[in-house]
Amino acid sequence: MTLLLFGSVLVLLALGTPIATAMAGSGLITILLSGIIDPNNAINPVQAVMSFFGSVDSVALLAIPFFILAGDLMNKGGLAKRLINFAGMFVGRISGGLGMSAVIACMLFAAISGSGIAAAAAIGGVMISGFREHGYPKHYAAAIVASASPIGIIIPPSIAFILYGTLSKASVGSLYKVGFPAGILVVIALIATTYFTAKKHKIPRATRGLGSKTVKEVVIDTLVSLGTPVIIVGGVFLGVFTPTESAVAAVIYSIIVGVFVFKEIKLKDLPGIFMQSAISSAGIMIIIAAASLFSWVMIYLQIPQKTFEAVLSLGMSKYTLLFVINVIVLIAGMFMESGSIQVIIVPLLLPILEALHIDLVHFGIVLTTNLAIGMVTPPFGLTLFTSARVLSANLKDTISEVWPFLLSMIVVLLVITYFPPVVMWIL
Repeated sequence: MTLLLFGSVLVLLALGTPIATAMAGSGLITILLSGIIDPNNAINPVQAVMSFFGSVDSVALLAIPFFILAGDLMNKGGLAKRLINFAGMFVGRISGGLGMSAVIACMLFAAISGSGIAAAAAIGGVMISGFREHGYPKHYAAAIVASASPIGIIIPPSIAFILYGTLSKASVGSLYKVGFPAGILVVIALIATTYFTAKKHKIPRATRGLGSKTVKEVVIDTLVSLGTPVIIVGGVFLGVFTPTESAVAAVIYSIIVGVFVFKEIKLKDLPGIFMQSAISSAGIMIIIAAASLFSWVMIYLQIPQKTFEAVLSLGMSKYTLLFVINVIVLIAGMFMESGSIQVIIVPLLLPILEALHIDLVHFGIVLTTNLAIGMVTPPFGLTLFTSARVLSANLKDTISEVWPFLLSMIVVLLVITYFPPVVMWIL
C-alpha cells in the first residue's frame, strides 16, 4: 500500500496532473484498492470526505483569503509601490536588496499571523509589482518568498511551539525564547543566499531613486502604507483581535487608504479585486485539502509510525539519533502537514529523548526548524505552492530555484542540532 500511495502520486505528477489532483487522486486510489473502505471496517467514505473538507474548515485558515485580498488591495492601491520606494532608500546599492526586504517582511508577517502560508500569500501579493519592476524572474521571486514564509513557525508567537509544548510538556515560554535566535539565524542564512543568487541572476541594483518625490514625501507615504502591518502587530500583541481578525482589519485599512487617501483604487475596481483574490484563495485551499487527504491515508496505513519504530529499534547514540530523526522529518515534511508530523512523532520519541537525556526545549527548536524546511521542500511544500500561485510562477521553475535556499536552511538546522549553545544561550 505504501508503494501504491507514493507510486501513484509520482505517476500522476509525471503525467502532468495538477498537484492537488495528484495528491487527492493518489489518496483515493489507495483508499479504493487497499480495502480501507469496507462495510465491515470502521473506516468509511464519509471519514475520507471529512478529512478533505475538514482540513479547510478552520477559523485560523480564514486569514489566508483575507491576507491575499489585503495583498491585492495593497498592490492596486499603491501601498506596495510606496514601500518599495522606501526600501530603495536603504538597499539601492545592494544586489538582491528587494529580495532581502521580502525575507524580513515574510518573517514579520508569518510571525504575526502564525501561518507560513498566509505570509507567502500576503508578502507575495504585496511584493509582486516590485519584483517585476526590478527584473526578478517570477520563479526566483517565488522561491525567495516560499523559503522565508515558514520562519513564522520558528519565531514567536508560534502555534507549532504551543502544540509541541502540549505534547511534550516542555516549557512554551522557553521555546519562545529559544525561537528568536533560531529564527534570526535562518533569516541571516536566507539573506546571504539571496545576495549570492541575485548576483547569479544579474539582478540590477534598485537605483531607480525617488523620482519626483522628496525623501520627506516618501517617508510620509511609507508611514501611511505601514499602517497595515502596524494594525496587525499592534492589534494581535495588544490582544485587540486574533491574527484572523487582524487580516480583516488589514483589508479594511487597505481599502480606506487605496480608495480615499492615495486614490489609486476606484470603487468600481473592488469587485474585480475581490474576484481575483477569491480565485487565488480557492486554489490554495484545494491544495491544503488534498494534502490533508494524502496525510490521512499515510497515517491510517501507519507509514510514519512504522518507519520511526524500525529506526528506534536499532539503538543509537544521542547525535546519531538526532541525525536520523532530522532526515526522517525532512522526508515526512515533503508529504505531510507539520501539525500531523508533531502529533505522530513527539509521543513516540518522548521516552527515547528522556532516556538519552536530550533537552526537550532543544529538541523542540530542532523539530520546529525542520518542519519549517518541510513547508518549502518539493514536491508538496505548501508555501512553495502558495508563493508560485500568488506570483504566477511556474511551479517546476520555482522548485529549481528553491534549492540554494533549502540548502542554507538545512545548514542552519545542522548548526542548531549539533551546537545547541548557538540558540540555548538565551535561557
